[in-house]
Order: sequence, then structure tokens, then C-alpha cells
Amino acid sequence: MGLFKKPLTPEELEQQRRYEESKPRLLNLHNTSKIIFYIDSVTTDSLSQKQILIGEIGIGQLQAGDCMEIYSCEGLPVGTMIVDKWEEQAERHAIIGDTIRILCFPKEQWDGYTPGQILAKKK
Repeated sequence: MGLFKKPLTPEELEQQRRYEESKPRLLNLHNTSKIIFYIDSVTTDSLSQKQILIGEIGIGQLQAGDCMEIYSCEGLPVGTMIVDKWEEQAERHAIIGDTIRILCFPKEQWDGYTPGQILAKKK
């Protein structure tokens, strides 16, 4: 362990620049949305073959029929989807207590998921 940090690589510098540029977009998204859903993962139900978006609600409440914008982890719009239905699922975590996980079922198939995406509905 030395006293000096190694210089950032060009890739790390680019990632840091993009992160800094995304902060105002994400803050604006949080300030102007009536619903925000943080997507943790996407899976497919084995019986119905319907997609399931698993995540948590940050703001508001989902409703069937809601048209939601899909945003990247950098706060850039990447698409839209319509909520077919949603369900709550309680989970116990020893360290952080009770959390509510939301299962969101989109009306249409969606293959553009990347980690960190957000669903939002503007005010």
C-alpha cells in the first residue's frame, strides 16, 4: 500500500466524465416524476412466458395501464413500456429490515434491459 494512487486509465476517466454528466439528468428525473421504479432484474415467468421486472418503487405507485418511460442508468431515455399488472412481494433482510419488492409485468416483450435502468412517469 503506497501513499499515492495510480493515475486513472482513459476508460476510468471516460466513465467518471459520464457519471458526472448523468447527475443533473437523474436529479431532474427524480424531481419531475410522479412514479419511479428501479429495475433490479428482468426474468420470464415459466408458465405464462410473460416478462417480470423485479425492483423497487422509489416514488409513487404503479397502476395497470401506466405508460412508463425507460431510462438508462445515466438518465437518458431509451424506450417506453405499458404496465400490464404489478404485485408486491415482502422480503426479510436481516441487516436492513423489511423491504417491499415489486413485480411489474409489462404488456409487451422487452429485450433492452441493462443493469441500473429506471422506469418513470412524469408529473
